[in-house]
Amino acid sequence: MQKVAADCLSGSFFRNELCSQTGTAKDCCKQSLSRTERDVMERRPVLITLTTDFGLQDPYVGQLKGALLKRCPAATIVDLTHAIPAWDAAAAARAIRSSYQYFPDGTIHLIVVDPGVGGRRSILVASGDGHFFIAPDNGILSMLVADSKIETIHRCDRPEFFPSSASATFHGRDIMAPIAAALAVSPDLARFGPVMEPESIQMISVRKSVWKDDCVCGRVQWIDHFGNVHTSIQADDIAYRLAAFDFLQIGEHRISQFGRTYEDAPSGSLLVLIDSVGYVEIAANQASAAALVGCIPGDPVTVCFLSTGINV
Repeated sequence: MQKVAADCLSGSFFRNELCSQTGTAKDCCKQSLSRTERDVMERRPVLITLTTDFGLQDPYVGQLKGALLKRCPAATIVDLTHAIPAWDAAAAARAIRSSYQYFPDGTIHLIVVDPGVGGRRSILVASGDGHFFIAPDNGILSMLVADSKIETIHRCDRPEFFPSSASATFHGRDIMAPIAAALAVSPDLARFGPVMEPESIQMISVRKSVWKDDCVCGRVQWIDHFGNVHTSIQADDIAYRLAAFDFLQIGEHRISQFGRTYEDAPSGSLLVLIDSVGYVEIAANQASAAALVGCIPGDPVTVCFLSTGINV
């Protein structure tokens, strides 16, 4: 029954259309579902997260959700974020890397930050750590691959997922949403296309922290809505030396206050702490740290410790 339902989800809405690759008429769902089968399919619990650079000004988010619900009416759709900076695949990679684990096993994560939409880039369907991921092959999944969280990746190339009616500029709505709906019914990734080696996908270069004497050097990774400055320095890399924290240097600003919470510093004052996903953060109590220090992503950051005689 699940296979029939899966075939219908992936193909029935393409019925009697011309396949864009073969030019032949397609009828991917000649078998009809019984009332019981439809009821089971529509009640199947499905959780889908959305990560995009669409913003909320235009109707794109609504259209994407509509395309999902049209094929998977019982789905629960969670907006992880639609505020990824335009075309920033690295930011999308960081967002999904730091967020997917807070959702239940079986969640489908649809990530649509796709500056190469309609071009030569592939669409990937992946699984790992109990979750499923759908994204363009532009580096979005590379951090999960680097963390050894991805177990299987397939390139979607089956003609039934590329109808002639699909917009060349909105694959998220017309191709990736149907893929997500089909995946919700059957977790068989082989039905989408050939398997790929994880190392063969597009990778985003991630600069690792570098130690020099008693200091560790990193970069500003991103700045959140509150103006908190998140760095590339992982807490695990410095945990054994936190008791010897001396200062953090960013630009002309030297910050000597290290705290556990924002209120450990006076209102409007800068401090250093560990953020909610385990990275060194520059913050200010009820103020924008980014505005106070005048930084942007990519700026160098150095954390120094009192000498302990430990060689790193």
